[in-house]
Amino acid sequence: MQGAILLAKENKELRATNEKQKQKRTRSRRQIPAEEGLSVLEASILIGQQQEATQAPPPGPGIPRESAIQPPHAVLGTATGRLRERRQLKCLPLKVNNTSIMSSSNDAVFLRRNNQIQDAIDSQNMKQALQLIEKRMKKGENTQFLKAWKANVLFNHADETHKKKGIAETLALCNADPPISDLDSLDILHRTLRNMDDHTELRNSIWERAAKAKPQDHALQMRWFKFGYEAADWKSAQKAAMSLQKNFPRERKYYFWAIFLCYLVSDDAASSEMDRKLFGTLAYRFAQKAVADVPSEPTELLSPTRAIQTAEELLLVVRILESQNRWAEIVQVLNSENAGLSSRIVNNDRTFMLAKVMSLGAAGLWEEGHSYAKSLLAVSEDEAERSTLHERDDWKYWNLLIAAVRHLDQESGLLSDTQQHIEKFIEFSPKSRNAHIALMDIALTGFKRGERTEDDLVAACQRYFDQHKHKLYAFKDLRGVLETRDDTLIHRVSQYCMDSVEGKPNDAIPLINAYKMQYCDRISGSNNASKSTIETLVRNCLYFYDAFTLLAKTQDSKKGGQPDTASAMESRPTDDFCIIAAMALLQPSPAGQISEKVSNTALIRAAGILEHLLIDSPHNYEAILMVIRIYLLLGAGSIALRWFGKLSVKQMQYESVAHNLFTRFATIHPHSAPPIEGGEYKDFDPQVAFIAALDFYRAANFTIKNSLVKGLDDGVYVNLDDTIELQKRIRDSICRRMWALDLRRMQRFRKGNHLPLHEDIAQDTSQVQDQRKYDGFMNLERCDQSPFEHRLRAGPIPGENWLASARLTDRLFSVLDRIGSQKPVVLELELPNLDGLSLSQNDDDHTGAERDTTKIHVELLKVALFMAGSKAYTSTKIEIALSAVEDWLKAKREDLALEDPNKSSLIMRTTIQFTPGTPGAPTWEYFHAIWTLVETLKALWNILDLDSRKAVKTTKLPAEQMKRMDTLVREVFEDVRSNTRSLKKSLAESATLSTLIDMVKCGDTTDEYEKPLQDVMEKVMDESALELFCGELRESWEEALDGVLTARL
Repeated sequence: MQGAILLAKENKELRATNEKQKQKRTRSRRQIPAEEGLSVLEASILIGQQQEATQAPPPGPGIPRESAIQPPHAVLGTATGRLRERRQLKCLPLKVNNTSIMSSSNDAVFLRRNNQIQDAIDSQNMKQALQLIEKRMKKGENTQFLKAWKANVLFNHADETHKKKGIAETLALCNADPPISDLDSLDILHRTLRNMDDHTELRNSIWERAAKAKPQDHALQMRWFKFGYEAADWKSAQKAAMSLQKNFPRERKYYFWAIFLCYLVSDDAASSEMDRKLFGTLAYRFAQKAVADVPSEPTELLSPTRAIQTAEELLLVVRILESQNRWAEIVQVLNSENAGLSSRIVNNDRTFMLAKVMSLGAAGLWEEGHSYAKSLLAVSEDEAERSTLHERDDWKYWNLLIAAVRHLDQESGLLSDTQQHIEKFIEFSPKSRNAHIALMDIALTGFKRGERTEDDLVAACQRYFDQHKHKLYAFKDLRGVLETRDDTLIHRVSQYCMDSVEGKPNDAIPLINAYKMQYCDRISGSNNASKSTIETLVRNCLYFYDAFTLLAKTQDSKKGGQPDTASAMESRPTDDFCIIAAMALLQPSPAGQISEKVSNTALIRAAGILEHLLIDSPHNYEAILMVIRIYLLLGAGSIALRWFGKLSVKQMQYESVAHNLFTRFATIHPHSAPPIEGGEYKDFDPQVAFIAALDFYRAANFTIKNSLVKGLDDGVYVNLDDTIELQKRIRDSICRRMWALDLRRMQRFRKGNHLPLHEDIAQDTSQVQDQRKYDGFMNLERCDQSPFEHRLRAGPIPGENWLASARLTDRLFSVLDRIGSQKPVVLELELPNLDGLSLSQNDDDHTGAERDTTKIHVELLKVALFMAGSKAYTSTKIEIALSAVEDWLKAKREDLALEDPNKSSLIMRTTIQFTPGTPGAPTWEYFHAIWTLVETLKALWNILDLDSRKAVKTTKLPAEQMKRMDTLVREVFEDVRSNTRSLKKSLAESATLSTLIDMVKCGDTTDEYEKPLQDVMEKVMDESALELFCGELRESWEEALDGVLTARL
């Protein structure tokens, strides 16, 4: 009874102490940055504790550490364990100067002593923390845990002497003999080494030595494995997995973990060539053994522990063989009795059937491939077999059949035999899309060999169109077959498609496919399509769109009370008429030019047509993508951003879709637009939109980590491999780095300097992966022509060369910011490696403005590093650099000089001219040139400001040069404002709105072919909606120009 009272009293005191310490830590603890949240493993531990904390009473004090079966971080239901783990999770060592480690003791007295040390650490009082640790050590508590904790505190000390001592003590503990095997001590050493450079091998070694010292300590070995696995240190995790499967052979999953980790090491680009070969061989031999151990008799229910037992394990074997290009061996495995397609493990699973098809083609086993594909697609007399034939109507099977015929060109009669086989399948399934495409491919193969005539190929295409003309995919299939064919053949097919729909105006989709073929034949196929041909196509498409839309609305009104079809659906098939019309207008001007630049008049007219379409079909994805790009080219960034919000971009779309707006948006529209009623901030503030994109990458990393841990327990190895590959793509995404660099650029425009957040992403120089996609745009061009999307790009697509120049600019401002703040930060006082940076006229990912300013930024970075104390540059070199900058400023003055109140060289080169020779409105090129110039002027102004400050200790620059530069910077910036005010004045003229309306309706008023198209445009376009469109376009231009005028140096 007395023991229970004492225990209750002790627990009450402990709870009171914990509450006081919690309040104290809440006041003193620094806020954890969002970028550095809990790991998935740590979060899952915390959740487990919260779920089980109420299930077990807290133990009494004095229970020895060795009695615990689980590691200390997983002790659930104990006051000590809960408090220790809560501190360990919430106080992770996020920064170099912050540490957070808890005691390994379960005793409440020790816990209170540890709390004192932890509170000192939380309040950054490292001196007091060291005194408390040393006091305990002098009293005889000289444990490995306290030694490791002391070394960690020393390492995180601000003083360099203490830091070096901490490193030395940490290394001594890591090399101690016998090795440290206490989990808490190992945790401390691991976290310390993780923040030390070039100690990866040692970090892995401490776990390996501890595991050898305690081979039966399962918790220790699992912690070693998970540390390596979660950190993507596949080699360390592989060693841990091998140790697990050796010491705990009854757990068969550890054997497959070891195989999987061998494969990951061999497939990792970061592994050395020797490691890739070694672990690839290990993975191959393990996989071979696992397959060989599978019993050949299905009746044998028991199989060796390490034999393959599930389809997931066999998929891992297939993936390993694929990675080593052992295609023939995959076929051999899938043909075997014990692990083949008919085995108990596979049971003719479609995944393995597709794997065999791919392997047959990759191995070049064309005879076997033809036979296998033919057997899969054979029409059986058995009704049960026939019922499953539709499931096997997969293009991958058909593709193997056709590919085999192409390669077996010496086999006589094979072409005709295959054609008969396809005809029989079509007889069984007349609507099979894949079979009809295969028939066209066979005809094309025969045509190339001279065994079939052009008439045979045309007949196959006509037959396909007759069967599938009611499907929107028909044009794409026909274009794929007719790629690189001569004009006559394409014209014959196109003419047949048009003839077959004449007289049938009520059938929309065949008409759409016919007009797509006509575009491909007459516009894309000609380097100089006549205005007459283009306008006839535009006129007909608009006419049919108007007719079918009116018909749909009439039918909806007759139904009574039902929602309008257009607003209830994502899009309608007839929307394609409007998109074809807009695409036909957006031809390069002059026709056939290499740059593919579209006239501004055509852009405005196309935008008007697409806006008209989006009134009836507000969710048409292709139309929204096109209109975003068009508004971007027109310099109407606020409207482009608003439409981008309609796409509801989520998750991986920030990787594959967002680039359609975000590319160079920071130098076209970096400022916020006026708020939109009912809209989110990201719909009108580009900075918020970019932050949302970067948040996706951060959140995706945590989500993927969670799935990696769970997937390993579930044994879904191939899915895990795909997830790891996804993680690499997200981590190394070119888009992620572009958005980080451009977000920091926008912050500099708007706030004067960028925030430290995302600097590690922006300055990352490792290899990037490009996952940008452009298939959201409709493309009617011939396969040998550039895709339509190319002519709607705001400059060249940024690549690694662009990243190098953007990083250089970002570093320039970082150096200047650190000089100005006088932070005790060690600067890299050398220029970054510029070997990969090309600024010649031939580089393919810079605009002229970007190339021009980057050359100046190289010179300015030399100046900034010289000011920071770099010895790499002499005063003479700096004078030369400043002279180059001075010459550049003079050239900019000439480019911005207003010849009369409305004209300068820059304005005439980058604006829309409503009347010849008179600038009317800015384009993206104007804003891009201005904002890139303003960025450079900001850097120059920072240098001038730092040089003039007496309180800032910098190497001073030549006074006379700086005086001239000060004058030039002020003058150029004033010229920027004068040019912008001039354009704004032009927009304010009363005739601008009517001029825009006439431009949409009439286009070029001097064109003799315009009158029929004008009539259709006036009939189709709603007058009030057109006025609204033109008014919003003008407002967007004015708002963008106001944004330039708000810029400050």
